[in-house]
Amino acid sequence: MNLAVIAIGMIDRPTQAMAEAAKRPRAWFVPAILLVLSMVLLLAVSAPYQIKLANERSAQMIERLTANMSEEQARLVRENARPVTPTTYWLSGLGAGLVMAALGWVLRGAIVHFSSIAAGGTSTWGPTFAVCLWSMFPFFVRDLVQAAYVLVSKQIIEHQGLSFLVASGDVFKDSRNLAYALLGNVDPFALWHIVLLGIGISVATRLSRGKATFMALVIWLVFLVLKLVPVLLGRAVMGNLGI
Repeated sequence: MNLAVIAIGMIDRPTQAMAEAAKRPRAWFVPAILLVLSMVLLLAVSAPYQIKLANERSAQMIERLTANMSEEQARLVRENARPVTPTTYWLSGLGAGLVMAALGWVLRGAIVHFSSIAAGGTSTWGPTFAVCLWSMFPFFVRDLVQAAYVLVSKQIIEHQGLSFLVASGDVFKDSRNLAYALLGNVDPFALWHIVLLGIGISVATRLSRGKATFMALVIWLVFLVLKLVPVLLGRAVMGNLGI
């Protein structure tokens, strides 16, 4: 089974594909490259809409922030405000995205590796790290789907995942809503990732499928909690500013 077939197998033959991925630990760069390419593609097609939206929200935040300020203070705040430009968009979006992605890959692999050993598995770093990266193949597909949506509809997706269920229509209120942030990470691609990660852990560490699936779910929840930390920080900051 070549690397292209392994990628396709993540859709219809996940167990066989993960077994092959574990046998080729040095091929971890394939899913890594796919994830980076899909990230760049989504950023590129979303750029004009994201930049416009970011500047609109920045203007709204400034208006709320300066509502109770003196005219002089409000003028200083507006003068020091910097609009989002294509350069800052790419630096923050791609730069931060690559750093966070790389850290996430290594951390996920380390957690699976040591947790599997603690649970009685026979984990070795190479195969374990490889299957962890291959388990993120659904996010590559999600980026492609979202990029296609943006190209066709000429707009970005307003609410990620299931967050629309608790959306209030007020972007600032939603941005500090933990339920909104949590549901934004729940979608079919996340569930697909959990299934693949469970299969990958099982074939790479020889843990039972039940233990491996439970471990995959716990690891996903750990990373979900980490994603909620910025929301908590944002709530504190925006609360202190009265926004």
